[in-house]
Amino acid sequence: MTKYIYILFFLVSSLLGFGQQESYYSLYRYNMNVINPAFSGAESSNMLTLTSRSQWVSVEGAPTTFAFAYSSARGNNVGLGISLVSDKVFVEQQTFAYVDFSYKLQMSSDNVLYLGLKGGGNFYDSDPTALSTYDPFGDPTQIGLSKFNPNIGAGAYFKASNYWMSFSIPRLFNVKRNKDLAITAKDRVHAYFGAGADFAVTSAIYLKPSLMIRKVKGLPTTADITAMASWQNQFDLGISVRTNSSIALMSIVSLGNFDVGYAYETPTENLLSQVNLKTHEIVLRIKFGGGEGDAPEQSTSPEE
Repeated sequence: MTKYIYILFFLVSSLLGFGQQESYYSLYRYNMNVINPAFSGAESSNMLTLTSRSQWVSVEGAPTTFAFAYSSARGNNVGLGISLVSDKVFVEQQTFAYVDFSYKLQMSSDNVLYLGLKGGGNFYDSDPTALSTYDPFGDPTQIGLSKFNPNIGAGAYFKASNYWMSFSIPRLFNVKRNKDLAITAKDRVHAYFGAGADFAVTSAIYLKPSLMIRKVKGLPTTADITAMASWQNQFDLGISVRTNSSIALMSIVSLGNFDVGYAYETPTENLLSQVNLKTHEIVLRIKFGGGEGDAPEQSTSPEE
């Protein structure tokens, strides 16, 4: 009986609800290129980031995300980058491919403003023929869909000696996936605002609070509230709470030019926590060269 109640719940909610579109990230601070083009060239001369996220690992067909980002600080205050995100959910496969451009404005010796543009699009594929049907004659609406939707985005990133702020809209335009279907799906505009700071408790211990707010039309506004403690900027450990959604335990290990991060996320809702919906996220970041782009959290003291 419980099985049929779950099936009925998911059938009804799929008709009335709004679902997740762009991927959530727990370790967003180490994967900013994906959502903000202004981040290109802001942290290192050359930087490569790989992110793997497996959401609700106990559920068949649950969301899985793989993100690749590369950015480079060029001459004349210009930064260039590329970002690729592959997002698979059940019978849907989305691939976001964008080229990023940023321009640096030196406000003062410690304050820098980066402005960025993102251009590319989304390759969307769905294969509903993989769904089980009990109609011996088949479902005429059960047809595959493949489409490319071009789009552009914009963002700004402000960096000081021990704090930062970010605002971005990765996709500026709403896109309908297929206007010929009776029930349509639409990619909505997502807006992100983030901020964070570094506070030196001792010469070796730092506190790194941060906030990421995400707004999408038709969905409740969500906020990731994160608190990290760092030992000599080499080992970070902390916790992140996503409002009305989940809680995550996170760790970052910095080994020279390599940063390796892991996040373990679980729902905060009592009903969902009983279903064992666990999420794992891994980030690998490699820096080639240093220079003026080093991030605020990599400074060795607030006076530097």
